[in-house]
Amino acid sequence: MYGLAVCSVTGRLYISDWDNDCVHSVPLVTDEDDVDDDDSTSWNVANQPAGLSLTADDPPNVLVACHGAGKIQEWSPDGVLVREIQLADESKLVWHAVQLSDAELVVSHEGSQHRVIVVSAHDGELLRSCGQVRPLPALLQPSTERSRRVEPNF
Repeated sequence: MYGLAVCSVTGRLYISDWDNDCVHSVPLVTDEDDVDDDDSTSWNVANQPAGLSLTADDPPNVLVACHGAGKIQEWSPDGVLVREIQLADESKLVWHAVQLSDAELVVSHEGSQHRVIVVSAHDGELLRSCGQVRPLPALLQPSTERSRRVEPNF
């Protein structure tokens, strides 16, 4: 297990399973009598799923950072692949992705550098990175952390 995301809208916990290349979706319950094993699901994703986050859609989709595949996959809450965003070669070892807007994702990755970048949510094109003329906000500067919560109005 690697990444976790909790959705209060769907009432589900999502867990990335690095070793088995899948995401598990389990219901959040407050009463053990309400637990039904049939409510837990899993779906296969690209190689080495790492960080998970949720989109701003209603209901939110699940963003999966696929470390070994160099891509970000977006899945519906019931495990239907919505889209794949292939990252450039220098950004292939992706750890986490968070939706900034319908058009942009912030991505933590390693490669020639471990850094945080902003890419197009449509085609994965690099839009901004640390060290450019328009640097990322201090909140998004790289560190040894592998995930971080981002408030929508930073």
